[in-house]
Amino acid sequence: MGKKSKVIVRIGGREYAVRGTESEEYIHKVAIYVDKKMNEISANQPPLSTSMLAILTAINLGDEVIKQKDQIQNLKNELNEAREMIKMLEGDKQNIYDMTKKIRG
Repeated sequence: MGKKSKVIVRIGGREYAVRGTESEEYIHKVAIYVDKKMNEISANQPPLSTSMLAILTAINLGDEVIKQKDQIQNLKNELNEAREMIKMLEGDKQNIYDMTKKIRG
């Protein structure tokens, strides 16, 4: 496991000490994304408590993750179908080549 680093991040106007094995840059990137999402939700809602805003943010981020995982799975399925099609076409190509060779004989 990598070295743990402690990073101070700002989310929702408050500072938090976050420890993680990821780089400081990455931890800041995640915190900025969470802060942005919290601000978006806060702007579209009546005033919310910090805990309610955190829950709504978590739900929205969870929704994004699940949708992206579904999209990744769909893309993997499409890729597998394309690979199968390529194998089938390669077989057809070989059959056509063999038939042409027999005809020319």
